[in-house]
Amino acid sequence: MNTIFPQLENAEGSFTAVPIGQVNGSPAFARVMENFEGPQHVHETSDEMFVVLSGIVYLDFDSNTVKLEAGDSCTVPAGTAHKSRVPGRAELIVIGGKD
Repeated sequence: MNTIFPQLENAEGSFTAVPIGQVNGSPAFARVMENFEGPQHVHETSDEMFVVLSGIVYLDFDSNTVKLEAGDSCTVPAGTAHKSRVPGRAELIVIGGKD
């Protein structure tokens, strides 16, 4: 596998997150998600930004679903219920969502 984050080269399982820093006090992670569906959840005080590097990520909201492909990004505002789904494998950067 080719990745810009060597820490993810040996990622196994459906979800791997590696801390890569902070942005204005919010954590930033490189993630690999494979055949993954997370639980619906809310970050009360922190926005969460998804930047897809490879693969497809679906963000499910109460009223709609957003499909993200390589090069796409989406910011989920604080207080918004959401969950992520990944059919197959995706690499992404996630910033925020600290609460």
